[in-house]
Amino acid sequence: MPVSEATVLYNNFNYHQHVHDHSGKTSCEQDHAHMYPGVTGLPRPVNNSHDHILHGITTFDYGHTHSYYAITGPAIDLPGGMHTHYVYFETNEVDGHRHRVQGFVIPAAMG
Repeated sequence: MPVSEATVLYNNFNYHQHVHDHSGKTSCEQDHAHMYPGVTGLPRPVNNSHDHILHGITTFDYGHTHSYYAITGPAIDLPGGMHTHYVYFETNEVDGHRHRVQGFVIPAAMG
């Protein structure tokens, strides 16, 4: 299904041109951690910048998984036309605990 130009362009920026890897390892809780493989959603225009939604499920470790849903901070410009986003989130609670993730998504070009 074709996407209209209005949904792709915002202030002359093509928001379909990039996503970010946000894979990594959660905090260690109750003597274990999980991996959280993932790619952000498409950019969403916010206050002359943009953010991304990220959601997913962790790896299956110690007999369970965790799910998560978060929104990145605004774009942080880096040299060479690249940018990143800060992210902090907690997973859902399973077996009486949650895991935390804090850091930056993998840099991408602005498009």
